[in-house]
Amino acid sequence: MLLFRRLFQLLNVPGLGSRQAGESQLGRIRTAMLSVLQGRGGQSVQRVSQRVRFAVDVETLWYLRQDVMVALSAIDGESAARRQMKEINSMFKGGLPGSMGPRVHQRFTNQ
Repeated sequence: MLLFRRLFQLLNVPGLGSRQAGESQLGRIRTAMLSVLQGRGGQSVQRVSQRVRFAVDVETLWYLRQDVMVALSAIDGESAARRQMKEINSMFKGGLPGSMGPRVHQRFTNQ
């Protein structure tokens, strides 16, 4: 059975072998989000912290990034909030379906 589990991990078959990795990633992202909110007061920060604490999967945390960003922006300003969120954003790599990743925006220029 162990051999099959390892094979499924290598093949990245959903539901077999990848669950532990997903739980680990979920915990790391949750901890990082809570740590940037820690020590900051206010009702909105507490509400966002609670939502992060009870998020059930990585996708839920992906959508909560914006709420964390807004809460941090209100206290520290937008540029500081973006710097704090940059590392957290990179933690989602490999944990989301391909259609949910960050989008690359290309600017249109007149040539």
